[in-house]
Amino acid sequence: MHAEVPAGTLPMSTSREAAALQAVQLVRAATGGDLEAFEELVRRMQRRVYGFSYQQLRDLDEAQDLAQEIFVKLYRNLDRFDQARPFEPWFWKLAANTAINYRRKRVAAPTDRSADDATAAREQPQHDAALVEALAELDPSYRMPLLLHYYADLSLEQVAMSLSLSIPAIKSRLHRARALLRNALAESVESE
Repeated sequence: MHAEVPAGTLPMSTSREAAALQAVQLVRAATGGDLEAFEELVRRMQRRVYGFSYQQLRDLDEAQDLAQEIFVKLYRNLDRFDQARPFEPWFWKLAANTAINYRRKRVAAPTDRSADDATAAREQPQHDAALVEALAELDPSYRMPLLLHYYADLSLEQVAMSLSLSIPAIKSRLHRARALLRNALAESVESE
């Protein structure tokens, strides 16, 4: 039948819930001034933040700069985090806002690529160029929910909280974004 659960313990239904609980504990410690806790939080989120940044800018160096800026903003704003709420939606809202502001301030960089950039590009996981281009062409109001839901692996509720929108609005934007991507990808296939 059912296994007895010892008093005082709660079973974790998923590793995602356990990771979320650990993230909140790290945030609490980091808010209290524990630099090791903040460094661990950065280590856990570094790959996803860099990937998110790269999808926003499509430039390796710029993505590193944006990722660093996101973590600096996180450090400076940790005391604003309401610990009664989930951490990830709050964090991704901060990341999304930082990315938007970064793109506004960004000056177009020269397209001359060095050998180091070419080597680094080969080391990065390769994505379908047509998909990357189609994502870049999407309006940010459609691109941001896609990246947060599919790339950052946030639930619809978390995306809605991150972008201060309702769940139906997120569903609508995701539906429209997928349709726009399908059309763009179909056009790129036809043009080949």
